[in-house]
Amino acid sequence: MKFSHLSINFVLASCLFFGSTECFSEKKEHESDIPFVKNMLETKLPESIEIISVVETDIEGYFEVNFKDIEPLYVSKDGKYLISGDIFEITAGGLINRSESRRNYLRKTSISQLNKTEFIIFQPKKVEHSIFVFTDVDCGYCRQFHRQIDAYLDLGIQVNYLAFPRAGVDSESFKKIASAWCSSEPNKAITELKLGYEIEENVCLDNPVEKHFNLGNDLGVSGTPSIITSEGKLIPGYVPPEDLIELLNS
Repeated sequence: MKFSHLSINFVLASCLFFGSTECFSEKKEHESDIPFVKNMLETKLPESIEIISVVETDIEGYFEVNFKDIEPLYVSKDGKYLISGDIFEITAGGLINRSESRRNYLRKTSISQLNKTEFIIFQPKKVEHSIFVFTDVDCGYCRQFHRQIDAYLDLGIQVNYLAFPRAGVDSESFKKIASAWCSSEPNKAITELKLGYEIEENVCLDNPVEKHFNLGNDLGVSGTPSIITSEGKLIPGYVPPEDLIELLNS
């Protein structure tokens, strides 16, 4: 989900303002459950902070709270403490970032819920790996990535493009990339745009560009290209074909 230090600090500061005993009151043992915690948060936090869900974790005594446009926080079962930051499990093999594992799961789940017809797909003869790339046709590194599209395909990497016009949904970049998605030959259209050519403007009503843009923001995409693997791992920035295949095979 999109990381916002300002919003997180706002949430935490709200609780500090009320004071720990006033922000989350004491309660009986049997009231320590998800509905209670969610209701307490909704009651005490500002209305501008939208809670999407409160879910159990494998960390005893803590729930995960998912907010709209804010990195997930953790709340203690007794409702007294909100914790910001990654949670690491100490194991014999080293530290495991449980927070990142959760983010990977959320990204994988969100991507899997999209219809494949929403992507512009470049498919190799034999698919070894499938990646999802948030792209912008006016981004220099996105163009560099696409100039090497055949090299990615030769390595068995299927490229599923999602639209992410960095300038926003009211920009010229939006109109360009939406026109590629609305084209009768979207693969050709997006290739021409990434080569610096112009295509006929054709922004159809059912294009998924704004949906992709909002999804990218929710998943933590802050620049382009941003690659999401089939396991949900986020790889920001341009990665050459030979380096990407090593990452995917590791």
